[in-house]
Amino acid sequence: MTKGRRQPPPAAPPSEEVRAKPPFELRYTSDAAADIKALDGSVRNQLRKVLEKKLAVAPEGYGLSLRASLAGYWKHQFGNHRVVYRIYPQHHIVVVCSVGARKQGDAEDIYRQLESVAKTGRLAEQLASVLRNLLPRKK
Repeated sequence: MTKGRRQPPPAAPPSEEVRAKPPFELRYTSDAAADIKALDGSVRNQLRKVLEKKLAVAPEGYGLSLRASLAGYWKHQFGNHRVVYRIYPQHHIVVVCSVGARKQGDAEDIYRQLESVAKTGRLAEQLASVLRNLLPRKK
């Protein structure tokens, strides 16, 4: 380096528009949207990173499949919270169904809450609504 001259700054990272689109699109049930809205800001930021960097990229690789009454759903743990989602690989969509704290044995536990919502049929209705919005509208 010659005296008095500065090195050029390093190249700027690619802008958001240039970055590749993630393989999976994220969608949310109305209950999941309410769950997210109720989260503390720091937990919401952790969740955003999990969703964008993991679940939108490789939802099966970063999650574990659930069993019994929640078979067909997946979970991902971050801190003491869980995000429960369903994968639709044919449409390249991940539908987030619930987000909450894991409180084993407590009625407020995320899995107990989701099971009760599933039993009433509300979870199926919300999933159907999300998927229905993917279909092209008839003119």
